[in-house]
Amino acid sequence: MKMNFKQPRYILPLILLPFLFIFFYIYQGVADPQKQEGPGKDSLQMNVAGVSDQVRNSALSGKLDAYRDRFKQSDGYTAIGAIQEEQAAAPEPSSLYNEREKRMLDSIDQVMKSRYGGTGITVNPGRSRTYSPAGNAAGHSSSFTQDRALAEALAKMSRPAPLIGSVPRRNAEPDAMQLFRQQMALVDSMGKAADPDFKAEQEKKRQLEEMKTGKLSEKKLPVSRSLSGSSAFNTITAASQENFITAIVDQNITGYAGSRLRIRLLEDMMAGRFLIKKGTYLFAQINGFSGQRVNMVISSIMQDGHILPVRLEVYDNDGSPGLYVPASAFREFSREIGNNTTQGLTLQQQAENNNQLVMGLLQKMFQSTTTAVGKLIRQNKAKVKYNTLVYLIDP
Repeated sequence: MKMNFKQPRYILPLILLPFLFIFFYIYQGVADPQKQEGPGKDSLQMNVAGVSDQVRNSALSGKLDAYRDRFKQSDGYTAIGAIQEEQAAAPEPSSLYNEREKRMLDSIDQVMKSRYGGTGITVNPGRSRTYSPAGNAAGHSSSFTQDRALAEALAKMSRPAPLIGSVPRRNAEPDAMQLFRQQMALVDSMGKAADPDFKAEQEKKRQLEEMKTGKLSEKKLPVSRSLSGSSAFNTITAASQENFITAIVDQNITGYAGSRLRIRLLEDMMAGRFLIKKGTYLFAQINGFSGQRVNMVISSIMQDGHILPVRLEVYDNDGSPGLYVPASAFREFSREIGNNTTQGLTLQQQAENNNQLVMGLLQKMFQSTTTAVGKLIRQNKAKVKYNTLVYLIDP
C-alpha cells in the first residue's frame, strides 16, 4: 500500500512532532530535581559588630545637649572665605567714535607722522579730534597742508580698495563635505555597476516597465454580442436591443485581492473578428474592494490557440460595477477581535541557562505566527456564490 504523505493524517503528526520534542525538553529542564535549590536559610545576621567602648561609656543626651557640646568643642574655623567689599567699576568716558573710526584715525595719524615729521592727530575718547603740531612746525600753512592731506586720506579710505590676492566668488573653493558626498556617490555607483545582483534588479525593473508600457499601449479588441440569427427554423421574433453580454459565476470561491474567478458565457459574443461561443469559460481577476463591492475585470481570453487582449468589466444585476457583497457587522466584529487578540499575544517566560536558545526560538516562531495570522485576518475577502448572474461590459 502506497502512503500519500500529503494527506492531513500523515503531515499533521510530522509537523507537530518537533514541537513535542521541544516542549518535552523544556519540561525536563524545568522539572529536573538536581537543580532544585535547598531549603532557604535564615537571612538574619547573627554576627553583628560590637559597640565601641566610647559609645558604651557615654551618657545618653538629647539632640539639643549634643548640639551644645559639639558647639563648645568647635574651633571656629570655616570653609567659607571672607567676602570682599564690592568695588564699583569706574564709568568709562563715552566716545563719539566707534572702533572702526578709531582704527581709521590711528592709521591716518601714522601716515601724517611719517610724511610731516611728527605732526599727528590726537584722538581723545571723550571729545572730538584735535590737531597738535609737534616741535616748531606751527603756522597757517602747516595747518592748511595737514587739512588737505587729511581730506585726501579720508577720500582714499572711503573708496573700497581691491584686496590683494582675492579670488572671485565664482571661482571659490567648493565645500569639502559636498565634494566628499559627490565622490562617495560616484564610488557607490561604480560599485553597484559591478554588482550582479544590482544589475539583475535593474534589468527586472526595466522589464516590468516595458511590460507595463506594452500593456498600456497594447490595442484591445472590441467585444460585443454576436448578432447571428436564431437557430430555430423559420422563426420570426422582434429584434433584441440588449447590448450587455450575460454570464454566470461557475464556482463557489472565497476571493481575495488577485484571486481568479471562473465565469461561463450564456450567449455568443465577438472579440474583434473572433467568435466566442456560448458556454466558453472566461476567467476574471479580483482587482479591488470598494465599500460593499468586489471589482473584477477580464483582461484576456484564450480562443483557438490565440490570446485575445480585451477589457471586460463585470457588472452585477443592479447596474453597478463589481459584485454586491453585503456587509456583516458580526464579520467586522470578529475581524477586529481576531486582530486585537493576535497583537496582544506574547510568550512571557524567563529564559534559563540551558533553555535560553530554545525559548528564543519559540519566541521568534510565536511572533511570526501571530503576525501571519493577524495579516490574514485583516486581509479583505469575499464569498462569491455559484450561479450568480453577471453582465460583461466593454468600457
